[in-house]
Amino acid sequence: MRRLTKYLLSIILIIAFMFSVVGCGEKPASKESEAKEELVIALDKYGTTPNPPDGIGVHNVTMVYEPLIFLNKKFELQPGLITSWERIDDLTWKFKLRKGVKFHNGKEFDAESAKLSIAHWLDSSVVYLKGRVVQMVNKDSFQVKDKYTLEVKTIKPCPYLPNFLTHNVVVAVEPDAFNKGEIVGTGPFKLKEIAKDQYVVVERNDDYWGKKPFFKKITFKIVPDANTRLMALQNGEVDIIYSPPLASVNDIKKDFNVVTGTAANTPCLLINHERPALQDVSVRKALCMAIDNKKIAEKIFYNLARPAKTLIPPEFIYSAESEVSEYSYDPDGARELLKKAGYVDTNNEGYVDKGGKNLELDFPFRPQDEEMAVVIADYLKQIGVKTKLTKLEVGGWAKKVQNEDDYDLTLFSTSVSWGGPSASFFDDFYSKSGLQYAKVVTPEIDKLIEEGLDLEASKKYKEADKKYKEMQKIVINEAVKYPLVYQNNIIAAKKQVKGVSLFPSSMFFSGDSDNGLIKVKWEE
Repeated sequence: MRRLTKYLLSIILIIAFMFSVVGCGEKPASKESEAKEELVIALDKYGTTPNPPDGIGVHNVTMVYEPLIFLNKKFELQPGLITSWERIDDLTWKFKLRKGVKFHNGKEFDAESAKLSIAHWLDSSVVYLKGRVVQMVNKDSFQVKDKYTLEVKTIKPCPYLPNFLTHNVVVAVEPDAFNKGEIVGTGPFKLKEIAKDQYVVVERNDDYWGKKPFFKKITFKIVPDANTRLMALQNGEVDIIYSPPLASVNDIKKDFNVVTGTAANTPCLLINHERPALQDVSVRKALCMAIDNKKIAEKIFYNLARPAKTLIPPEFIYSAESEVSEYSYDPDGARELLKKAGYVDTNNEGYVDKGGKNLELDFPFRPQDEEMAVVIADYLKQIGVKTKLTKLEVGGWAKKVQNEDDYDLTLFSTSVSWGGPSASFFDDFYSKSGLQYAKVVTPEIDKLIEEGLDLEASKKYKEADKKYKEMQKIVINEAVKYPLVYQNNIIAAKKQVKGVSLFPSSMFFSGDSDNGLIKVKWEE
């Protein structure tokens, strides 16, 4: 018996040894790769609407919710939770919904939930969203035709309704959970935990209708200071950081992956053409010609931005980049235009005047725009134009600029945050938008925007493109909003982080048809 036992033990040891030898011939799996279930991202900011039922309670970067219609990276509308849309008449839209989509609580997405996704904003305290929605629909606008078909009859013609349904807060909400104040969406991640102003944790939705995320959990840390975010990456506390310090980007490329993508945010000099001194287009053009936006891209943005020619970068639909003439840096030409408008330096003090009064312009700006405002003021000084620089917090700036129209110059971007460039044109330049930030009131611009929106609604995108490009040419030629640079979104990540693709408006976006954050993975 003892001999048998020894014999069996010998056999077991030989077999174990043989397996170990075979194993030595294979590359060992990375322990970190096997165990890496959590991705940690440091954000520069994190803002949300109130919790349900007043708002949605989380930022779109978390991918807990999804907008009803998606966008690709060129800002073309794509099927999402709504798979098709049709304009039946001037007021009525028919939307077909995706089948088989479930909320995080297991309930099915259907026409009733799609209806609530829009209608709940009618009762919200979020003024800017309620203000938009009440201009389009009322509580009687919605008709559920069947489980997967919703008709919406707007209170006035709204050719941009599908564009609005890409908005990052016009998202699918589950009625029962929403009315109880719970955050329940259809997205690839489910909310796990929120610590206000500190972090948000989400976990993978294994029942997601689309491609499944690689990571089981993502933690978003809110770290407002850029240098602190970079230190957290260097110390191994986070895997990805938003917006590293621009001055550090080239230096950190050897140790980290740096990913860039054109941002849907073009900083512009907004010129209030309604002010007496700025009603003359020669004066407005002189201001544009005095500014060297190539130097701004180089010095302020460390060559991580490009000089802009028009309002929309060429990577996006409806950009007029190839059709507008840029204002070349030409201070001598700028002085000639001022002279043509009657402004000369009569007393040799270095500033131009007319009728004994210097050309002095009121230039309020927000804290984040200070460096650029100071540089622009210096360029204007070189052609004899005085500026009164005033730094205001965002609320004070909005009151002075947007509410009271009390400024000559300011910095205000053309930003595409929903619906594509046409939504930005509507907000900035259309006299009936209720916003009209650029204060451009001309029948020609209104007509071009209206025609463009109607063509988009009919899915005649090439014809709409012509209208929007013509509108941009007028804005640039009239020098009412001077584009400065095309910015980039930038993230820095550990070398093992792969598959990062940035969305133009918010780096990672739940309505990105390319599934940006879902594709991110970890590889040794």
